[in-house]
Amino acid sequence: MTRIVLLIAIAQIASEALLDAQVCRLSVAGLNRNRRVTGPISAECPDPLHTAPFGNWGVTSNFGPKRNGHQFDGWCRDLRICDNAGNCRNACRDGWYEWNTCTTHPLYTAPNCTLYNADNCTAQVSATDANVLGTQTVDLPAACPASNGANFDRGGCAEVTSYARSDNFMSLYELDPVTGDELIQSVYYPSLIVPLKCNAWGCPAAGSDWANPIQWQSPSDPKVFAEMAIVVNSGTFVDPSNACRIAPVSLQAVSSASFRGGELAPDSIASLFTGDVTVETGQASNQPLPTTLSGVQVRITDSTGQSRTAGLIYASPRQINFVMPAALRDGTATVSVVAGNTVRATGQVNVVRSAPGLYTQAGSGQGLAAAVGVRVGADGRQTTVDTQPFDMGGPSEQFVLVLFGTGIRGNVRDAVRVTIAGVAAEVQYAGAQGSFAGLDQVNVLVPRSLAGRGTVDVQLLADGKPANPVHVSFR
Repeated sequence: MTRIVLLIAIAQIASEALLDAQVCRLSVAGLNRNRRVTGPISAECPDPLHTAPFGNWGVTSNFGPKRNGHQFDGWCRDLRICDNAGNCRNACRDGWYEWNTCTTHPLYTAPNCTLYNADNCTAQVSATDANVLGTQTVDLPAACPASNGANFDRGGCAEVTSYARSDNFMSLYELDPVTGDELIQSVYYPSLIVPLKCNAWGCPAAGSDWANPIQWQSPSDPKVFAEMAIVVNSGTFVDPSNACRIAPVSLQAVSSASFRGGELAPDSIASLFTGDVTVETGQASNQPLPTTLSGVQVRITDSTGQSRTAGLIYASPRQINFVMPAALRDGTATVSVVAGNTVRATGQVNVVRSAPGLYTQAGSGQGLAAAVGVRVGADGRQTTVDTQPFDMGGPSEQFVLVLFGTGIRGNVRDAVRVTIAGVAAEVQYAGAQGSFAGLDQVNVLVPRSLAGRGTVDVQLLADGKPANPVHVSFR
């Protein structure tokens, strides 16, 4: 008896360990499309006991139990229909698409262009596109994510390369809560495979090819037709017992304008590059910026030990654009990418008051500046010029070059210097742009002597630190 109890206890422990083990959790859905009804249907006919000719259909499938989920909608919705005796009425008034389920009844047989919408008024074709049969959660065993130091290259969902289902079917019913549901037909499909491109933390959405039916039952001759597919909506690595001890990979944080690393300023826009830290790609849609995007956060711990969460502009598996918190103190800071209670990547940066960078049209920190020009007439009228080479206008006009950058606002106006083609230019404004978090703007009065000079160099200094050199062009 003692041995039996011990074996039961061991089995229970093993079962609990399996439940608590880490998994790659897939959200999987079944779809159908291109639905047609061409065969004889005589469900719930004739009147007056039922509401012929249209019926409300439900579906049982390997993705869910029988229900009225409108996943096999027909074609009639709020239509005026007439039977073959000339009696007309408004049908399908519940707002849903439905099928003619009395195609064998003399009053509702084909051809009839108010009861059939295809093949010269002899067949029914769905007026809606793909419908969802149901969604299920599938847990696949997974090892703890592990890295080679630069990237998480094994474990987690990275080992999942595809998902397959071989039990694919749909059974269609005419639903009736009073007399009971009546089977229309069961339709069977081949195995469906979804190729997946997962990293350690999850899988992006992917789908199988669409498949045609391979068998019909009850009866065996086809009455209904639909294509079927499966999709993986998402995959997520889950460690419910927090058993994995994950060593973070390294990251590099740089100015998002100049792509220079080492120093970053508070309230400036930065980019970090690292190994896969998420599976999703997300873009902030409004301000204030979110602190969580694509399931991750960026936390900066400054030289005083104070940790702050950054506002996120963009997040993808290997790159995150964020705004350095304004309250950071100078000195060495640790930048971490965090998901839940797990640090996935970490690195260091030196926080300084100014780390000037200028944006370029190519988004690389090199080449033509991302800039606009403003011509100011003698009467004060302003004309914006947003295409290079810039037209500086007539001799009586002033031309103001507007540069965009980051890491500049920590200076007072007198601390910012700009030269264009080696000529000192008057800085009229240098500070926050005002509309976008972390973005700075510098307004520079361009000397008239530069008109027609073509492409020239622009150099900006803030607190004596040079920004990345950029070009502008004048004609």
